[in-house]
Amino acid sequence: MAVPSTDDEAASEKQNDSPVVSMSSLRPRVAVVLGIPSVWHYPLFLCRLLSIAPAILWGLRFALRFLITDFLRSEFYRSQLEARGLDDVARIRIVEVAHTDWSETRLRLTETALSLIWCGSSAHLAFIFADCLMSRWLLNYTPQATIIRLLTLCTISGFIAQKVTYLLGADRSPLLLLPAWIGIATTLTVCYHVSQRRINIRKETKSSISIFGIASFISLVALLVNQHMGIPAKRDYPEIPLTAVLGRAAEIGGRVLVTLLGVNGERDGL
Repeated sequence: MAVPSTDDEAASEKQNDSPVVSMSSLRPRVAVVLGIPSVWHYPLFLCRLLSIAPAILWGLRFALRFLITDFLRSEFYRSQLEARGLDDVARIRIVEVAHTDWSETRLRLTETALSLIWCGSSAHLAFIFADCLMSRWLLNYTPQATIIRLLTLCTISGFIAQKVTYLLGADRSPLLLLPAWIGIATTLTVCYHVSQRRINIRKETKSSISIFGIASFISLVALLVNQHMGIPAKRDYPEIPLTAVLGRAAEIGGRVLVTLLGVNGERDGL
């Protein structure tokens, strides 16, 4: 039986004491692997985290304000408040009249909600972009120089985001906030792939593509649903066979469920 040599034991101890073992979510992976002193780990993490500040200050802040304001100002919401305490006939009339204005408000609310998604996507893309640049800078520069570059990157990103939202009027209208942040997210995705075209980083590349694709799919579905929900019933809209089949199946399933549960109209007060 072979006895481990002193060199093997030293190598084993060195591997066990490797800084990779002490990695955490607050310590940049590259900084730990490169053996950068731990005193620089948290400043690097905070400077990298600042990359999401432009999306929060010039995107999420406006989107949340527009979302709450549009809902509180909507005729449908006010009609619900006015209808409280009235009889059934008056309540129904107020709500029906408000549905016309609610259709337009619903579009604004949908676009504002989508703006939240695109702002979040932009924040994630900006974080990935800053993380990849930080990894490259740590290979060539000192931690101090890397921190200065990260702060400069965040400052430039914030300035561009502020100017884009101001010049496009996205800070004053919820209808302009969505296209503004779609453009910002697209620019971040292109910048990431251009800057990392010679480096094979599959995890980050897949994440950036997935974020952009998911946000695009959700936007497409939400706008299509809003468009079809806004079509008046009196318009010549063809009947969809699948809708009829699903409606019939739901009706049959509901009757079967009522029978199985033993629901009785007179007994249950229905």
